[in-house]
Amino acid sequence: MAKLVYTVDEEYNREASNIELTVPDDMNIHEFKVICVRLASAMGYHSETIKKGFGDLLHGGDNAEELRQLLDDLNIGKNNR
Repeated sequence: MAKLVYTVDEEYNREASNIELTVPDDMNIHEFKVICVRLASAMGYHSETIKKGFGDLLHGGDNAEELRQLLDDLNIGKNNR
């Protein structure tokens, strides 16, 4: 497992000051994007804001059913568009 760590020690910073993720060593950029979407949802961002910020989550080799389950879990479904 790899550890991604981001830390900012500035007094007037509007970004997160500390983020730490433990992720698989072979995680690809699409999997990282899914993690970011989950974090945004957990932080309370509205589903439309997440869609505008991250765009489409489906890419060429992705499993559509897994993506559908993720969106259902995040409550980002057809009824929320």
